[in-house]
Amino acid sequence: MGRRLALLIANYTYEDAGLGRLTAPAHDAEALAEVLRDPDIAAFDEVTILVDEPHHRIGQVIGAFFSDRRHDDLTLLYFTGHGLKDDEGRLHLAAANTRRDNLLFTSLPAEQIDRAMSGCMSRRQVLILDCCYGGAFPAAARLAKGDADVHTLERFQGRGRTVLTASDATQYSFEGDQVSGSAPQSVFTRHLVRGLRDGGADLDGDGDITLDELYSYVHERVVAEQPKQRPKKQENVEGRIVIARNVNWALPSHLRHALRSPIATDRLGAVESLAHLYRTGNATVRGLAEEELRRLSDDDSRSVSGAAASHLGDRPAVEDAVPVRVPAPTPAPAAPVRTRPAPGTELWSFQTDNCVRSTPTVVDGVVYVGGDGGALHAVDAATGERRWSRPLGAGPVRSTPAVRGDLVYATAGRTLYATDRGTGQGRWEFAEQRMGVSATVGIVADRLCVGNSGTLYALDAGHGTPHWRYAVGMTALQWVAMDGPLAIVGNQGNHVYALDAYTRRKKWGTRVVDTPVSGPTALSDGILYVGNERGELHALDTSNGHRKWRRDTGSAVRSAPTVANGTVYVGNDDERLYALDAATGEVKWRFTATGPVRTTPAVTGSTVHFGSDDGCVYAVDTVTGRERWRFPTGGPVVSSPVVDAGVLYVGSDDTRLHAITAAD
Repeated sequence: MGRRLALLIANYTYEDAGLGRLTAPAHDAEALAEVLRDPDIAAFDEVTILVDEPHHRIGQVIGAFFSDRRHDDLTLLYFTGHGLKDDEGRLHLAAANTRRDNLLFTSLPAEQIDRAMSGCMSRRQVLILDCCYGGAFPAAARLAKGDADVHTLERFQGRGRTVLTASDATQYSFEGDQVSGSAPQSVFTRHLVRGLRDGGADLDGDGDITLDELYSYVHERVVAEQPKQRPKKQENVEGRIVIARNVNWALPSHLRHALRSPIATDRLGAVESLAHLYRTGNATVRGLAEEELRRLSDDDSRSVSGAAASHLGDRPAVEDAVPVRVPAPTPAPAAPVRTRPAPGTELWSFQTDNCVRSTPTVVDGVVYVGGDGGALHAVDAATGERRWSRPLGAGPVRSTPAVRGDLVYATAGRTLYATDRGTGQGRWEFAEQRMGVSATVGIVADRLCVGNSGTLYALDAGHGTPHWRYAVGMTALQWVAMDGPLAIVGNQGNHVYALDAYTRRKKWGTRVVDTPVSGPTALSDGILYVGNERGELHALDTSNGHRKWRRDTGSAVRSAPTVANGTVYVGNDDERLYALDAATGEVKWRFTATGPVRTTPAVTGSTVHFGSDDGCVYAVDTVTGRERWRFPTGGPVVSSPVVDAGVLYVGSDDTRLHAITAAD
């Protein structure tokens, strides 16, 4: 294992009278050093603090800090104090002897620090800047550490590097509630230290605090306390960097409830999650998980005790783990055992006519899916054999097929097609020759709701004849989700509307800017969860359209969320899958893939499945946010996965429909 090394630099008094005195920096550095040194929290091997040193001394120490490092060393450089910019907008960090009229020779230019980091062998570098970039002047009863117009992240780009900043170009970094230097700690560093010290930054509850989690924790709290200050992050690293342990980690509440349940199936359901924690958690997590597994190995239920005992023989997938083995339990009376391929195993693949970006639909042992070659396919779910393929001849078929009775519906181009499920023969078509039809349709009883251009149509599901139409906006409708008789639609513009499928009466309209996206998977208990290209997720009350909460994920959301068991799962262009509390929008955990996540997740049991532009299908534990397995396809995965009877079906740009053993 590499060493864990930190250099903390704090400047709060300056020879230049024009640089306002700050009181927080020394306290900031001391508080951060305390948690970094703590062997139970961050366990850094070396932590060095420099306070109020001149620029040449700081430069010498930084140069030595980044020299003679190994590839796997973790280096953390922290600076708190004033940031300044020169006439050309270049960033300089202020030292005790810095003069504003001579920045070149009395400060620490960002370019020098960048060169020192670039020359370092370590590929796990962390830079934390608690400063702003222009000066230090009072503002709105807060002592700010700078003004605007220098984008710090642009100054510190490099491989193997993560940069966290207290703010960006147009924000101030505030220091407590005082104007003149009596604040004990800055807003940014206070939350940074608190998240590490009490474990609150362990957002996914796995016992480890990663840099991603720490940033998200700090960002949320800083913005809540000081809305004008928005921390920023930039990273170019492989894998995750664990910065600390959660010393206050405890079993998730739903696991504790399951373990106390008098129902054996509840306790059995907890075993797999405990086993996963035992295999992948840190020492604290493994210890608690092992304790519960040992207790369950004596459970009154043979199925529970047998499952728990079998997992105690697993080898933990971490370096400091010691395998634990117990005698095998006495087997129950012989019973037929059905072998099943391991999760993530491909069962079959079906070759289509082009990329597969349609979301499959599985009904009565048949998978229906569209292809970019313009055909709708029916495939045997068990064998992968073709039942039939129908060329629709209207461009790519990327819609989600919908089934009612003996018909399967799919949209392509400007037309809605109804196809006989048994023969693959066309029954009827509906087209208004406008801008195009929605990618999803809604079905309620004998009515089928579909968008065409900016108009919603209610059609007879058997014959395709219109019952009514209603113009709900000027831009094309993209999706339809049914909440009972209520047809909820979103357009390419900025709105979501709800209409009664029988009376044609508009119930409500809500503005959700930047192309709202949602669908049937995002409905639960009268709430519809809607994403947008701004990266926001909105929770809307379907009875009136009022917003319950809003969460910013930081990057564009291009696929419908999924809600299951009180959690909303949603992906974004920032290569992440988020798990949010459905009631509050609070982040439970986030998982990072290696490509944008533009698919709607599928949840079954304790696993959430999704695809990514990196070409992989992922299975992630719904409790911990840890990866269980991944399956690589031959192209980007834009088709959303569907799980039926323990099998996951998903398309890929490799032109195939894949059937894969699911995790549960």
